[in-house]
Amino acid sequence: MGVRRVIMASALAVFSLLVLDAMMSMSIDPGVSRVYNTVGVKVAKNMVTAILFDFRGYDTLGEAIILVTGVLAVSLLFGRGLLSGDVHEDADDELRESLVLRTYAPLLASLVVVLGVFVTLGGHITPGGGFQGGSIIASGMLLTLVVCGRGAVKISHPTLVKMEAAGVLLYLTLGILGLLSSGYFLYNLGVDLYGIVSPDMASIFNYPDGVDAGIVPYLNIAVLIKVSAGLTTVMLVLLGGKR
Repeated sequence: MGVRRVIMASALAVFSLLVLDAMMSMSIDPGVSRVYNTVGVKVAKNMVTAILFDFRGYDTLGEAIILVTGVLAVSLLFGRGLLSGDVHEDADDELRESLVLRTYAPLLASLVVVLGVFVTLGGHITPGGGFQGGSIIASGMLLTLVVCGRGAVKISHPTLVKMEAAGVLLYLTLGILGLLSSGYFLYNLGVDLYGIVSPDMASIFNYPDGVDAGIVPYLNIAVLIKVSAGLTTVMLVLLGGKR
């Protein structure tokens, strides 16, 4: 045990020295924030979404894959009954308590879903986007599940799987098209900051509004589909699967 601690301490010391050396030699001129503030506004008026889906679009794809992995893990651990179609028939009995809630919950959930779509479509100009919109839509599904029971959500698990896969495939497709057209994965074809794609290609992938954010709104839509389907799947599994 003593030898292992010495090896771990030595490795930590070497790693720390390397990090400190890298930090000492690192240049911050002109500064990341200055670059973002100068170039980012040419991509999208919302600086957060410009960074997430333009400068760091590949990283955002990684975050989406993490959510896919989480949904898969929850389904494998808790979804044995649900995924096979064997759901407890008495799972909704204890939820039938209030006629008022059961009457108005679906209406309110519909408004929540509309809000989620609204937040997503305006994500490139307002604080919002696909992650936020997808989470809002999933919360509307949760409201319906808690008040009305699992039977009120008429979305099958295979459908949710197809939706989640479609969201990821749309994101990847936009990235690959950027790679084929410019040589850069997830290059913003619509904005084309560096003028390396044809005008026809830029016009096709430029989101049709006055802001001209390019593919950023389409990436938001892809994330909306993926996040809403993934979180809804988790809730259906946890509420409907065998215990």
